[in-house]
Amino acid sequence: MKSARAALCEAALVVAAGVAFSLLFGCLPSGVEKRPVERAAPPEVFETAERDFRAEDYDKALEGYARYLDQYPKGEESRIALYRMATIRFRKGQFEKALDLFNRVDNEYPGHPDRPAVRYDIAQTYYRLGDYERSNEVATEWLRRYPEHPLKGEMLFVKGRNYKALGEISEAFQTWLRATDALRDYPDRRASLVERINGLIEASTLDELRRMAPDAAGTDYEPAVYYRMANLYLEQNDLEDAKNSAMALVRSTPEEPWIKKGQDILNRIEAELSVKAGVIGCLLPLSGPFAIYGQEVLNGLLLGMKVTDLSGETETDLELVIRDTKGEITATIAAVEDLVKNEKAIAIIGPLASKTALAAAKKAQELRVPIITMTQKADIVAEGDMVFRNYVTPAKEVARLLELAIQERSWHRFGILYPDNSYGRYLMNLFWDRTEEMGGAITAVESYEPDQTDFADEIKKMVGLYYPRPESVKKMLAAMEAAAREMKAESDATGALQPGELDKPGPPPAAGDDASELPAGSALASEEAEEEEPPPIVDFDAVFIPDNYQQVALIAPQFPFHNVFNVPYLGTSLWESPDLIEMAGDYVQGAVFPSGFFVRSESERTMRFVGLYRENFDADPGVLAANGYDTIMFLKDINSNGKIKTRPDFQKALLETKSFYGVTGRIAFDEQGEVEKEPVLLMISGRGFRALP
Repeated sequence: MKSARAALCEAALVVAAGVAFSLLFGCLPSGVEKRPVERAAPPEVFETAERDFRAEDYDKALEGYARYLDQYPKGEESRIALYRMATIRFRKGQFEKALDLFNRVDNEYPGHPDRPAVRYDIAQTYYRLGDYERSNEVATEWLRRYPEHPLKGEMLFVKGRNYKALGEISEAFQTWLRATDALRDYPDRRASLVERINGLIEASTLDELRRMAPDAAGTDYEPAVYYRMANLYLEQNDLEDAKNSAMALVRSTPEEPWIKKGQDILNRIEAELSVKAGVIGCLLPLSGPFAIYGQEVLNGLLLGMKVTDLSGETETDLELVIRDTKGEITATIAAVEDLVKNEKAIAIIGPLASKTALAAAKKAQELRVPIITMTQKADIVAEGDMVFRNYVTPAKEVARLLELAIQERSWHRFGILYPDNSYGRYLMNLFWDRTEEMGGAITAVESYEPDQTDFADEIKKMVGLYYPRPESVKKMLAAMEAAAREMKAESDATGALQPGELDKPGPPPAAGDDASELPAGSALASEEAEEEEPPPIVDFDAVFIPDNYQQVALIAPQFPFHNVFNVPYLGTSLWESPDLIEMAGDYVQGAVFPSGFFVRSESERTMRFVGLYRENFDADPGVLAANGYDTIMFLKDINSNGKIKTRPDFQKALLETKSFYGVTGRIAFDEQGEVEKEPVLLMISGRGFRALP
């Protein structure tokens, strides 16, 4: 004989083995009425199937149960055999077959005391099939019929999962609250459900949370609901509702951690409301090794503010509060905190150098103040939604350079000569990756030490002059040279010029040393031919050199020294200096590099800026001054409507403003905080730079 409690325990174990989160609490509690059942010993075929089932040899077990049902369709174990088969199908993920079998058990044994467990499994199976509506119908009917059944908590859990899958979040929350009460005697299951409820709250929208709040009242979840609401209101810059939610959080619980969270939000709201809408903080290195660059940016900022020094009168509602970072991380972090907490700045501009800019970005994100950096530091905007960058990145420089080279000039093969430092390696990889993305190829790559002055070995390696050439290569080159001579002879005979002939002059002969004037076959001519270096193998259309203009001025003359002529150079914004032309102008003609600003642009906006800058500072502005000028002019523009009162207001305005044009181009920030402007390409032409269209 087997009691009802034992039978239900057996059913619970079956369900637990095949249905997620079902009956993990083991046997039913005591007090359930027992029922006497007379049973004969089961046939051997059934016992064998049971052993296979316990051993999880499901294919054999299925065969065994099927044989039993064939032999004993009305046998005492037929209900269990059907149920075991349904469970196996469920475990194997064959939910449609499992559902058919569970329904057979339900229909063929309607009066059996285990029917609630079977109908629970039917609801679970509908859920696994994605039929959440039908699963809910079964669950609702089940809860009406069996309101006190030990499986009530599990069925409520299933019902809540259906609501969640259907997007009815507040109903899921309400149902799972009931489930936690029903599972109060099963701590492990209840703990799992509590975790799910907290996850549900964390993922809920404001509308969903507002509907959940009445059900959460007086429960352990009320503080979590109001905490989530307060944070979402803050994200929307709805400070009044955020304050109300934070106060409701504090009132909802005596627990100190929750009270502290609520108080932190209230303090944050108070800080937001105390922000001075017109105060802009400015972080620049005005002393130390980068002071010259910080001063240039400051000149642009002050010009944008219509002042010539810090004591001048402004013509704007903005107030610029300047702090010297000294180029140091510690000083930078302290300055950010001072600007935010003491000066109540609504936003911050700067800094410039990578390390200080990163430190400032991290602290600004922590303090939730918008910061507009002017650095090329990779991925700085990834620090958070308050971090912006108004500076053209190396990735954009390289992309624009290769658009010109590949798409406009049909150059597809490139050499790279780069310094072996972090900047050189980074630019080399950017150029290489972008070249391949655009269908080009890198055919020669060499690196050099950053302080190197002689580049003979690197250039020779790039053009096949460093290592001895195999005989096969010599023969191939000789054949190519002979073919070229033959074509030239034919051209000379017809008087026609070959394409590009005028564009590619040979190396100039040394004065008084022209071997071409020696009699053919003379001893001196033979000697010079033997000593002469073989011609270079130039299999690239242009050379990319990502270094500063001082190094480029040393490198460029050494290519023609090794008989590499008429190969254009491509560079970076570090090339932009008139000193490059002064030092190596004859060797870099036609070189192209990107820039964030062109001082000789003919646009009215730029000419006016350049004139004002010269008038105030007796010098031409560079890209840093132009960036500073544009940044403050941009901020004046977005602040002009008088609607910006808080830092989130300011952040939102930065993202939404799309139509501002400055001397460095259009300024608009994408969703990541990256400026969307494009660099201008400059070409060295004669004794100056010329902007390319």
